[in-house]
Amino acid sequence: MLDSIPKISAIIPIRNRSSARLENCLRALRWQTLPNDDYEIIVSDFGSNREQEEALIEMAERHQARVVRTDTEEIWNRSRALNYGIRAARGHFIFCTDADMIFAPNFLSTLLAVQAKHGEKALAVCHCRDLPESVPEQPWTLDDYPALLAQAPFREKLGTGACQMALRSRFEELRGYDEGYKFWGMEDNDMKFRAIRSGLELVWIHEQTSMLHQWHPSDRGAKPFRKFINDARFHISKYRLKKNPEMWGGQP
Repeated sequence: MLDSIPKISAIIPIRNRSSARLENCLRALRWQTLPNDDYEIIVSDFGSNREQEEALIEMAERHQARVVRTDTEEIWNRSRALNYGIRAARGHFIFCTDADMIFAPNFLSTLLAVQAKHGEKALAVCHCRDLPESVPEQPWTLDDYPALLAQAPFREKLGTGACQMALRSRFEELRGYDEGYKFWGMEDNDMKFRAIRSGLELVWIHEQTSMLHQWHPSDRGAKPFRKFINDARFHISKYRLKKNPEMWGGQP
């Protein structure tokens, strides 16, 4: 793998996450029908504490994932965490996701098939399914996936978070995700809007495959003023194709 360019780099941004949810995400990325040498997994650790960092490194080693560590105490910035992962990636395509997702075994091969069909000019996205709170937080196996899928209805809103996949060169041209969004922001909507304006076609893949969100308590509503700032930033700046004019992912 080190001597060739992977077809896909899967980027998972995290902070202080080394539980069964991340274990399931990494397992699902390793039970893919796509040969393991065709893709790499990058866990972008944005300021986890040392105890969590050690547990994460051990988990990543078991699943042949690479950890990109950013030492920081700043407020959670998913855009910046993703960008650090993108800058470290070697894959032809970038697949940005989240640590609480479980994927069908044909997920990565479906992403590649979509890009081939659309001349590598797609931003591939997937309508998420949500596992209920009643599903326990524990490690799951590939054999468990059909039963999990049967319990996971489609999310009401057609969001594009947890799956955005395009050529690495396209992410580089757009200078990554907008790092001005802090805490939980509008970075996915912003990237989708800019990617489409740059000439990419939004292509949904949920009729060919599936991804499941593992239930967990959420703190997304914990900072309403920050949400207001992020929403305002999206409406004001979304027409600017290239973001982060000085630095993105820690580099010019």
